[in-house]
Amino acid sequence: MISELFIISKELDSRYRELPNIARKQFIIECIAEELYNTNELEGIRSTREEIVRSTKDTLFNRKSKKRFESMISSYFRLLDLDDIAYPRTSKDVRKIYDNITGGEIDPQDLPDGEVFRKGIAYVLKQSGTGKVVHQGVFPETKIINLIDKLLQFMNDEQLDIPNVIKVAVGHYYFGYIHPFYDGNGRTARFISSMYLAKDLGNISSLALSRGCNKYKSKYLEAFEISNSIRSRGEMNSFIETFLEIMIDELKAMNAELKEKSYLLDIAAQKINSDTSLSHLPKVFRDFMFVMAQNYFFDSSSGLTVAELSNILGKSPATVRKMAKYLLDLSLVEQKGERPAYYGIAPKYFEQ
Repeated sequence: MISELFIISKELDSRYRELPNIARKQFIIECIAEELYNTNELEGIRSTREEIVRSTKDTLFNRKSKKRFESMISSYFRLLDLDDIAYPRTSKDVRKIYDNITGGEIDPQDLPDGEVFRKGIAYVLKQSGTGKVVHQGVFPETKIINLIDKLLQFMNDEQLDIPNVIKVAVGHYYFGYIHPFYDGNGRTARFISSMYLAKDLGNISSLALSRGCNKYKSKYLEAFEISNSIRSRGEMNSFIETFLEIMIDELKAMNAELKEKSYLLDIAAQKINSDTSLSHLPKVFRDFMFVMAQNYFFDSSSGLTVAELSNILGKSPATVRKMAKYLLDLSLVEQKGERPAYYGIAPKYFEQ
């Protein structure tokens, strides 16, 4: 399973690197937005994909927006910069990650009330909604701190003869077992796991964890219950296998998605370059259309603004507006909204 995970990750990374620049950036934005949307779904936090995509773009382009999830999104962008990853070494490092990942999304009564973690008792309830307690988190806080520090020592020990991916699976379970916070344990554990997965699988593949855990939510939560059961007594093989299965299945899905989008983008490029309505125009018009095509296949949001197009094409906003108007008159692109207006390629363009 580890071998398969490495092969699929390498294939995904290779396919990603073959993408043109805008498609690559849009794919990253979509990956992060999808990751956050899915982790929000798992944690019961209300959000829409559109809202997260917009917040992700604003964060990427350093817009001062005070949007929701800003600190969380910034954390995931840092995850993509492998040179900038600072692995947690102490309990206080875990608390910093928690604060960034959950910023503004935890009810005040559920925020940590101890020195670093919670000082009260926390329970994990059965996923079926019966209210049955299936696990009680570690207690008191001194024990939580002690076990989190031991967990980090295990995760950061390069001398252990255990594959890193297996260590991540074990660490992921054990973080849930300790349950150091009243709320937000899952998203914190998945982010920390993604940090360590990036070591072996690369940063793009590390973004598959929350997507897979949400898609296979019942299987994921059941894996914790099985290992926690009195009969299993913390036996880890079942959990590790489920963890790896979820990662493999989601990476396969991401690979298939990227393969299809890349194929469609190639066809779009051929159509744009052979389009007689564009052939007599300066090359920048075809560049404009190719940017629109990348946005069409790789971005689920409303489109691109004049400011974004100006930045991408290296042209002034006034020039971009003129080009957009010309292409609008040809019915090759369409406009949604005003102030800001979002431009996107007309869907019927690819149906003709």
